[in-house]
Amino acid sequence: MSTLKAGAAAAERGETGLLSGALHMRDTVILAMASSGPTQSIATSLAAIVLAVAFAGFLPIVICFVPMIGIAIGYQRLNAWQPSAGATYSWVGRSLNPHAGFFSGWIMLMYYTIGTVSLTPILGSYLLSFFSNAAANDKYDTALVGTVLNILVLVVAAVGIKISSRFQWTWAVFEYTVLLGFCVTAVVLIYSGHISHSVHITSAWFTINGAGGFHALISGILIAIFLYSGWDTAAYVGEEVEGKAAGSAAITSVVLLFVIYAVGVVALQGVAPISVIQAHAADVLAYIGQRIGGGFWADVMIVAVLGGTLASLQAAIVSAGRISFAMGRDRVFPRWFGQVSAHYRTPMNATVLVGLLNVVFLWGSTLVGSIGTALGDIVSTLGLIAAMFYLLTAGTAIWCYRRSIMSSVADFFLGGVMPGIGAAFMAFVIIYELATNALNGVEIGFGFGFAAFGLVLSLISSRVGKARFYSDPTVSHGDSIESELAASPESPEGVPL
Repeated sequence: MSTLKAGAAAAERGETGLLSGALHMRDTVILAMASSGPTQSIATSLAAIVLAVAFAGFLPIVICFVPMIGIAIGYQRLNAWQPSAGATYSWVGRSLNPHAGFFSGWIMLMYYTIGTVSLTPILGSYLLSFFSNAAANDKYDTALVGTVLNILVLVVAAVGIKISSRFQWTWAVFEYTVLLGFCVTAVVLIYSGHISHSVHITSAWFTINGAGGFHALISGILIAIFLYSGWDTAAYVGEEVEGKAAGSAAITSVVLLFVIYAVGVVALQGVAPISVIQAHAADVLAYIGQRIGGGFWADVMIVAVLGGTLASLQAAIVSAGRISFAMGRDRVFPRWFGQVSAHYRTPMNATVLVGLLNVVFLWGSTLVGSIGTALGDIVSTLGLIAAMFYLLTAGTAIWCYRRSIMSSVADFFLGGVMPGIGAAFMAFVIIYELATNALNGVEIGFGFGFAAFGLVLSLISSRVGKARFYSDPTVSHGDSIESELAASPESPEGVPL
């Protein structure tokens, strides 16, 4: 029995489930892309990419694209089996081990709650910069304005997934039009000679030597993983999407993100030499807007970044709320998390809590320096945390379909090779990062220590709550995996079950 059937059973018991069929595939793609936040990500990472690999930023972006597509295919196949608000939490818990599933859910919550703490001050700073530079640089003013904006998107996320989708569409049309418009304009002005000291494309932009060697390339790849991460939001709204389109939306999102990041980085990095981009690392897109069209267009770019950051924050709240909801529904979290608003058909309790946690973390880091330092250390490890749950998802996709992988060439390629490439790539990144001491002991201690604390909570939950998820995770929402796969028809996405 699938999660959708479980939702029907819950309705018969008088319980309210999430609003099935509320989102079209295109809505899900926009939500997933907003979670990645292309404009905001380029604004915060362009200088870092140029520092890591000079002007060879396209190389790590295209290298990461292949394993990311493999992982997205894994998400698609798992979603075809069971659309679940818990996604990796549910899939890993039912297929591999319930404690591994809880750990997956825990680290995803880390990523989507602690990882958004840095977004809120940016919101305050960008908005205040239109009125007062002094206020924009005051941590209390930026925290206050950031809190107001955080609560605004929290309300939108809490009152309905359809309203959230409309909010995302409003910003997406403006944001991507501005970003791609600036990319085209930058290329035209650079090659027409209208921007002084600009840099033209050479073959070195596409070679490992041009990136500075293998070690530099790996540094660029780590940044590229950060750029892509977030598209998995498509999976967390899987129960609210028409049919089983969330899997296809995940793949589409990765493809579109590749196009935007590849075009954006290649087009915009040539506007100025490396040293100048580094000097404007904090406001690089505003500086590029200034060079391309003057002060007005710099402000337009700031608005695009501001909107993209708001959309990214809202998508993170939506994701974390649904992961928490799924864990509450399975009783591995208190059942309070698993309650759904009868009026709005959203996981109201979980959504409001994770949204307010962001505000608590924000003011904790603003008022208490040691809290800010600890959260910063955890944030430093979130790239590896993302690699972990991507690795777990790709590995689970292979394991779940292991009996059908050799049944056809398509099954072997889509069910084995592509997710296998994604899993191997993420495993390599994690091992390389730890082996080369890219993170210091304090960062590893806080980041991985907090992640490991999830296993402690899982052990406590299994003994105190005694949820059936632990005693037999395969019946958390139905019968055994094998019988479900055998009984299910071919999915609408063409994924053979």
